[in-house]
Formats: sequence, C-alpha cells, structure tokens
Amino acid sequence: MITTKPNGDPLSEQLNKMIRDACRMLQEEIENYSPKKDGIIDFIMENPDLPLTFNQIVFLLRNSYPAVSPTRGDFYDVYARLVSEAKALGDPELLKHIYLSVPFYPNDDRENQRKQAFFQDGIQYFHSLGLRHVVGELYVHLAAGMCFSTAERIRFCESALELLDPTSKEYACIRAMRDMIGYQEHQGNPDYYHYWTFGGTVFSEGGSIFLSSIFPCMAFLKRVDALLSNVVILKGDREWYESADSLDPSGKVKEIADAALPVGGSKSLPEEMELIRLSDETVVCRADGKEYLCRVFSCRFAANVEVLGIVGETHYFAEGIGLIRSVLSDRSREGMREYVYDLCDYTVKGGDGLLPFCEGNRWSYRQENCPDDIDQVIEREIISKNGEEYLLSGWNYAGRKPGFSCDANNRVSE
Repeated sequence: MITTKPNGDPLSEQLNKMIRDACRMLQEEIENYSPKKDGIIDFIMENPDLPLTFNQIVFLLRNSYPAVSPTRGDFYDVYARLVSEAKALGDPELLKHIYLSVPFYPNDDRENQRKQAFFQDGIQYFHSLGLRHVVGELYVHLAAGMCFSTAERIRFCESALELLDPTSKEYACIRAMRDMIGYQEHQGNPDYYHYWTFGGTVFSEGGSIFLSSIFPCMAFLKRVDALLSNVVILKGDREWYESADSLDPSGKVKEIADAALPVGGSKSLPEEMELIRLSDETVVCRADGKEYLCRVFSCRFAANVEVLGIVGETHYFAEGIGLIRSVLSDRSREGMREYVYDLCDYTVKGGDGLLPFCEGNRWSYRQENCPDDIDQVIEREIISKNGEEYLLSGWNYAGRKPGFSCDANNRVSE
C-alpha cells in the first residue's frame, strides 16, 4: 500500500486521505471503486496549484487502470499536469513512466496526431537531457500502439533501434516488434487476435538454464478459445511493481532446467513453484522428422496452490538442438486444458548442451492442432552476447489467415 507523509498543506492532506480510502476500498475489492479513482483525478485537476508528491503520482500511475481514462475530455491535460509535476520533482525516471503509462487504443486521425505531439514533447525533453535510451523506450511505446499505420510503426521501430543499447532487453523487444510488424505487412493481414514481443536474457550456471525477467510489449484485440495469448516458451517472468518507492519492475529469474537433477528429483523454486526432472522420453522432432531422446523437466506450482492461468510447463530438451516440445497446463474457471507446442524450424550456428547458446541460434514453434484458419508464429532468436548472458528476442503472433472469415456464431468459412 502507498504511504504518504503529511506536509501540513490541507489540500495535500485531503488528497492523501482520498488515496488512503481508495487503497482500503481496493483491498476490500469493492466493485464501485472506479468512480473513486476518477474522483481523485478530478480533485487534482480542480486544484492546479497543489504540488503533487512522488507517492501521489505513483498511485495515479499504478492503481488506476488505465491511469487516466481516454474518454475524459481533458485526457492530455491530466497527463500534462503529471508531466509538469514530475519535472518539478526533478525525477526523469518517474517522468518516463508517466509517458509509458499512456494507453494506446485505435482512434481517429486527430487523436493519433495529439498522441504523437504529446510524445514528441517528451522525446525532445529527454533528448535535451542526453537520455538516448529513454527516448528509445518512448519510441518502443509508440511502435506498440495499435492506432498507428504499419509504416509509422516501422519508422518508430527503426528510430528506437538507433537509440537503444544493442545489448539491452528493450533493443531485443523492439527488434522483435519490427520483425512482427514486417511479417504482418508481408502477409497483408492486419486482423490479429494477439501478439507478444519481448526481450530477455538466457544464461546457464552449472547444469541449470535460467531466463531473466523480460521487457514486453503486447496487444490483444480478440479472444480465441483454441489459443493461449501468452505463450511462455523460452520466456522469463516479469512481476509488477513491488513498492511505492520504486517504479522498476521486480522481475525474478526463471529456472527451466537443471541437468544435475536425477530422474524423479525436484527442487523448490520461488513463488511456491517446483522444478521436477521427469523420465527421459523419445520425441519425434516436427522440424526435421528425426527421433531424439529428450531430458524432460516440469516447472509447476505446488499442488496446494490455486491459481488461474498457466500453472505448469513441461519442457523436452534434445542435446545440441534445444527445446523441441513444450506442454503448457492452463487452468481457467472452466477447468484445466493442455496446449502442446512443437519445434517446427530451427537454426543452430553454435553451442551445445540442452540449450545451445550462440548468436544467430533461432527456434520457431507452432501449437499442435492449431486451427487451419489461424496464422500463428512463435519465434525465438539469440541476437547478441553480453558477458555470460545471451540476449533473447522473441515474438508470439496469432491472426486470422487472409481468405477466412467468421459468421456471427464464430463458424469459420473460406
């Protein structure tokens, strides 16, 4: 919960009380919480001379989703107020997160022009501070916006790639975004269900393989029951903000294999999960049709933990090739369901072991029994090395294949 220190200003104390009440209501899961959030925003706009504290701004960014509703007539005025307050506090990191919290939805051309103008002010400001990487992150956010044209989004990608550190997760994420948007343009298919692009790092310590927390961009337009929207194949975790004193993600490293574990052995992982070595299995690799004896590891929540979403991952590793099959167990309110993903194409330029590490190594996956009308791409590539860590760039995409359509009852036709 966010805490604030009294400063003696009656208006500031009133705002702090509103925030405390809102936090209490959120904890109690009161359904009519949203009007209270808008009430806080109304309050700060009605008192333009009231200076905002770091914690008050963080509350607005973190505890309102979206932070400011795009349906408000003063949408950009509210964000301009937050930007001004962050500048007054002399906090570039807070200012960056204000810009990155701006939601992007498809809108008319006039709205898109206002968005670009708003971001251009931030780009110029961070350029003046010499913060090239932050400018690159703003371009990443623009590229992820669904409301811009394909040509505009590709230009944003190229601008970001010129500014970002080539060994950074942000660079790997926007490189995947550029590849994905280019793929969509080539296919001539803007009608998609969802996409994820991300940058992370992968490394080994002894016989264990680890994935770092990721820098992600994602979009969801439609739901399709046959697919998972967030495929975790070779993808690390990313936790949400942990405390009021920091806006940095507190993502935890994810362990997916330990060659030292004996068959039947297990080890505890963070967040009430465990890694289990299962019996070796022979698997036919979809990519080349060959049989491989695979070492099999399961990463799952402890039996007594009740969560919705992906609750278990079983990974099949072939020596010298890498991950050739993943089985994801997904729990919804309707029950448990398994999704199987097979390696359908790969390039290994170097490296060895359960997951060969080398720049240029690439793996592509596809869901078993993916419906014929759905175009699905799951791409992973190692694009650089930094010390003992390798930068992993990846994207998941699912869209309606051109030539297919659905009627009102979601029946597919050609």
